[in-house]
Amino acid sequence: MKWIPVGRVVSTFGIRGELKFHYYNEVKEELLDYTSLFALKGSEFLELKPEGARYRKRLFYVSFQGFSTVEEVSFLVGKELFVREEDLPRLEEGEYYEYQLIGLEVTTVQGSRLGKVRSLMHTGASDILVVEGESELMIPMVEGFIIDIDVSGGTVRVDVEGLIP
Repeated sequence: MKWIPVGRVVSTFGIRGELKFHYYNEVKEELLDYTSLFALKGSEFLELKPEGARYRKRLFYVSFQGFSTVEEVSFLVGKELFVREEDLPRLEEGEYYEYQLIGLEVTTVQGSRLGKVRSLMHTGASDILVVEGESELMIPMVEGFIIDIDVSGGTVRVDVEGLIP
């Protein structure tokens, strides 16, 4: 089973076991569709069943069944919460999840290897593909630079003429 991180617990809130939670996905409503979230406790995943969630000031305030005090949830502060890969919403053709891009081989349209996708940076204007190779490259994820993404083939083809000296 593959576990996908969906956000990080920022802090506790109040005295009734609520947590401030930073959800990674841009479509905030999708968090409410998950019937279970999971946290790594030791070497095991602990299932957490959301009991309530509200969104305010770029954070979710979440409570879980069976946890009613700040002391009971404090072990979650700073931890990422996960879902099972099979619980993710299905994607349309040509769409992908960010985690699927990490580790893909990046090549130019001419066939030169640039490296592997290390991460994505989210900026106000567009996302940036961070590629680790001989040197670190930052490639805007916009039409013209990204030619195609083949998740099943493990590659990203880019046209970086003018970006690389």
